[in-house]
Amino acid sequence: MKITSIIAAIAILFSLHFPSAAFELTLQEQLFQRALQGTKCEQIPNNGRYCKYQFGTTLEIGIKDVGGTDTVVGFHNSNIKNELYAVLYFGCIAIVPGEAHPRNYNHDYGVFISPITGLVYQTSNECRATLK
Repeated sequence: MKITSIIAAIAILFSLHFPSAAFELTLQEQLFQRALQGTKCEQIPNNGRYCKYQFGTTLEIGIKDVGGTDTVVGFHNSNIKNELYAVLYFGCIAIVPGEAHPRNYNHDYGVFISPITGLVYQTSNECRATLK
């Protein structure tokens, strides 16, 4: 019981001392959950696995033949002027804040999609590890 109270107190002190760091972690996790909820994959005969990633109406990406020999990434709707947009980043698809995003984030805010696994990752290093 004492250890739990001490850990809780440390967490509160940390969040009071570094409020923006704690807030950004929460927003990063929210973006990751949003990405997972917007992911739909299906097996298509003669075309392999097709995955679609949708973030509301402003961002949509599709990957045909995920992990196959004929992988194609389609940026169906991506615009830097919107809240979020997509770019190719070291072989992964990065979802990053656009000009309409309410906050200005550092380079660590975003999620990354691997065209090899079709999975969403919280860091570019996790995603890039799937490309080797």
